[in-house]
Amino acid sequence: MHFSLDKMIIVKRLFFSILILLFFEISNAQSSESKSISYIEMTSTWIHIYDESGNVYYTDVRSRFGDVVGYSSTFFIIHRGSFYVIYDANCRSVNTLSVSNIGEILSVAGNTFTAKNGSFISTYDRTGKKINVR
Repeated sequence: MHFSLDKMIIVKRLFFSILILLFFEISNAQSSESKSISYIEMTSTWIHIYDESGNVYYTDVRSRFGDVVGYSSTFFIIHRGSFYVIYDANCRSVNTLSVSNIGEILSVAGNTFTAKNGSFISTYDRTGKKINVR
């Protein structure tokens, strides 16, 4: 079977295009898997997020990201300026809440967090929706 040079170039380009598409499909499938946070380390420069196997799966510059005020296995909360930013375990921003509306975050556990604003203590879910006030 005899291929011309032009046909071989087309076949090579098609082959490499398929390889690139497969690579991106595999990468997207792996990144869409839900992570589980076991530990968040903040150094003077970096923030490292570890999975249940003890491996770092996310690293970012601390000055751009902010300070972690609490985390559980499914989400974490960052304090940045006058806002709290809620992230899921895959490090995607879920919601941004004003510090003046929320108050001080007391604890993060399971799929909820509690905050104290004045004499009120409020419970929120991991998306920032208020569940209870007392």
